Amino acid sequence: MESWQYKVVSTDVLIKKPRDHDIAVYKEEVDSRREATREGLEDSLVSLGEEGWELATITGEFAIFKKRVS
Repeated sequence: MESWQYKVVSTDVLIKKPRDHDIAVYKEEVDSRREATREGLEDSLVSLGEEGWELATITGEFAIFKKRVS
């Protein structure tokens, strides 16, 4: 029987949102912030994947990862 280890991560931590909280007025600013958010999320997923974690699901404010226990 397989055993799993689980990790629950807040999406705020996972996404690494930009620090400024101003409202983006121009489309270019919105696109730039969206790209920065995407890059931050991708970096987080790559790092966790290198540690052996697999994204199982995202529910509300949390991402749940799993990896096999050897």
